[in-house]
Amino acid sequence: MKKLLVAGLLMCVGFFGFAAPEDLNVYSYLYSSAQTHESQLALLQAMAELKLSGGGEFYSGALRRLVMEYPNIKSATEKNCADDQAVLLASLLGQEKYATAAPDIWRLMNTFSDPLVKAEALMALGQIRATAYLPQVIRVLDELNSTPSQDRLSGERIAFGAIIALEKYQDISGYLPVYFASVGWYTDRVKNQARQSLAVIAADPTEPLINIITGSGYIYETKLAALNALESSSVSNSAKSSAAAAALNEGWKASTSDVRQRGLLNNIRKMAMDMIRRYGAADDTVYPLLERSYTQYADRDGDRDEALDAIATLRVLATEKAAASLSRFLMNLNAKLQSGRVSQKDENLVRAVIPALGATKQASARQALNAVNGLDWTPAVKNIAREALRQIP
Repeated sequence: MKKLLVAGLLMCVGFFGFAAPEDLNVYSYLYSSAQTHESQLALLQAMAELKLSGGGEFYSGALRRLVMEYPNIKSATEKNCADDQAVLLASLLGQEKYATAAPDIWRLMNTFSDPLVKAEALMALGQIRATAYLPQVIRVLDELNSTPSQDRLSGERIAFGAIIALEKYQDISGYLPVYFASVGWYTDRVKNQARQSLAVIAADPTEPLINIITGSGYIYETKLAALNALESSSVSNSAKSSAAAAALNEGWKASTSDVRQRGLLNNIRKMAMDMIRRYGAADDTVYPLLERSYTQYADRDGDRDEALDAIATLRVLATEKAAASLSRFLMNLNAKLQSGRVSQKDENLVRAVIPALGATKQASARQALNAVNGLDWTPAVKNIAREALRQIP
């Protein structure tokens, strides 16, 4: 029906001397002469099929007219045709990358209620890189991320458009909103698109993800998820090492009496230590933090696995500072033995600390290890100490 309508209109204007129906001027004339949104839509669809180029100025004018007329449309059929027109015009302007139309595209986003129109408008802004409207696009996605819309399908459609828009902008400021969409309330279709878009927005997401890990406005679940995201990304080992150091510090900076929250902080510290073992220590700030992870169990009733992770991390680092930390652990255990306060927990710890100290191969480790053989440790512990000493050149 619509093709017949277009053909009829073309036949009518043939009398005015138009020789080539494919010519943009023909369609521009027909569009401005059309009396209904249905006929305008048919013409736009024909233009889209012909892939006419250089139509940015015409599409922009048509969109401006449509936005002005939309509030006065009463017929449901005409309103539906206007919605379809809006989607098509936004798409065509995006393809043309016609930046002059950005203000009208943003008005389209705010004037029309159809979520598909809003989504297409957002995507068009991204395609033409309308940077003046980047903060507004970010705000749209931020608001959807934080508060699921009552009509979830509509909310998802708009969010999808915002995600694609931010991918097209390829601006680092769009990374966090898209990241939170990837772990948000949406269906897998939207979350999967967000994950794909993240790689396009930033090849190196270190800065925005570390901002989440260290930021005061994020809950511990979010911080842990950000650390996981950075670990699974393709950033450099040094970037992952820096993130691990920041996460370990964040894991000790906060304190809470809530059991669940304490567990999350514990998991952040454990993951940070695992990353430090694989990627190294970014700087010397990790050593006192690793000592805290050890003493929270050695001196108090903390998490045993975290303490063992700290020992293992110092063993892998094998630096002079790592040896100094492990030596302090061993000297404290030696002191406990001398004062008669050694427990089974201490016996287990000394069996982990001694091999780790030997594995550092640092000459400074000899003093604490030699002290073991002069004390009343069990023969098994003394044998472990002698074996550790043999590892030191």
